[in-house]
Amino acid sequence: MTACRGARFFGGWGVMAGFGHLGKLHELCRLRSTLEGFAAVRLRGLEEGERIRVFGEFDRHLKMMHRWAVEGNLGEFHQADMGLHRELVKSAGVEVLVGSWEMVAGELEEWIRHVKKVYWPSLMTLYREHEFLIEAWSSDEAWVAEQATHHHLEAGWFRVASAQGEEVQDIRPVDRATSFICTHFASEIDVAWLAQNVSFVSASHLTRLFREKLGISPHAFLKQVRMERAAELLKTQTERVAMVAQKVGYKNASHFVRDFRQRFGGTPGKMRSVP
Repeated sequence: MTACRGARFFGGWGVMAGFGHLGKLHELCRLRSTLEGFAAVRLRGLEEGERIRVFGEFDRHLKMMHRWAVEGNLGEFHQADMGLHRELVKSAGVEVLVGSWEMVAGELEEWIRHVKKVYWPSLMTLYREHEFLIEAWSSDEAWVAEQATHHHLEAGWFRVASAQGEEVQDIRPVDRATSFICTHFASEIDVAWLAQNVSFVSASHLTRLFREKLGISPHAFLKQVRMERAAELLKTQTERVAMVAQKVGYKNASHFVRDFRQRFGGTPGKMRSVP
């Protein structure tokens, strides 16, 4: 597909002729995230063998991205990145979806390269975002995979808009952070990383905004989300407490039990026994 064909498909926007039309770029980013979000949801319906194969491909691309990030090779990193997302779309098994994605991705190609080069702190930061993304794609819950895809694919646009001082309603530091936490609560989330790469403010400023709006710190909010999700799992599933702890982001089951007791005044086992 040529860039000219892409421009005709999108009503002659000519987005790649320049990067000034942030509103139009945002619409394209949303369109791409919608296409990939659909594919991410369908991952849960794959046969076990095909699912193992697809996630093996994700892992292969991710390892390549790590290699190129370490070496600082933007061109190769970008190709591995696009290969990862292309594999996701192909996994849905819908030919028209693949064709539509190729057109949208082609239209955004030059802009995405520009954003990676100019607006991301480092390729390792972007690599880390893909780790979060693949963790979400493997979730048992479709909404987690879909929401994470939207977050990931619109992050570049938000980063550019924030850097250019655009007044965009969607760039609300606390709202973006809480939405990210609610989607990625099972992952290791560092407040400094969250502030810089999701909310686009300093860690101290984000903490201050959290306390002003929610009355708690970002870390306390993360713990609250994990506890509420754990309580839901304990009431609806029969998995061992250690597995529930792992599903909500705890590596140490005893730490999970300690925090659970502090939050609910009883052990996980006690909550499970309550009708």
